[in-house]
Amino acid sequence: MGPTPQDVRSAVEEFLTDDCEWQNPGSPVCRGTREILRLMPPDFARLDVRFLHMATSGRTVLAERVEDMLRADGSPIAKNLKVMAAFEIRDGRICSWRDYFDITNLISDAGD
Repeated sequence: MGPTPQDVRSAVEEFLTDDCEWQNPGSPVCRGTREILRLMPPDFARLDVRFLHMATSGRTVLAERVEDMLRADGSPIAKNLKVMAAFEIRDGRICSWRDYFDITNLISDAGD
């Protein structure tokens, strides 16, 4: 058995603060893990990430990545999605997460 939506929920609860603010293009700003989990597709089960570049400054981490978001059945929610993000860290957990990507190109065949 592969990853499940419960695995994603567990990771959110483990790595994000209870008051984390999450921003995505085209989506409302989410405040807190409860809102974040409500915005995520209910069948989101796995995130495959290829990090291209990372930089840190103080408690901020910038990460350029390409990701595949997969449903429990393995079908893509996003594929080869190029994302730039800013994460702010507090006490070893993410307290602010801002993603930047082209919402019109969630699924791409090109994986650079």
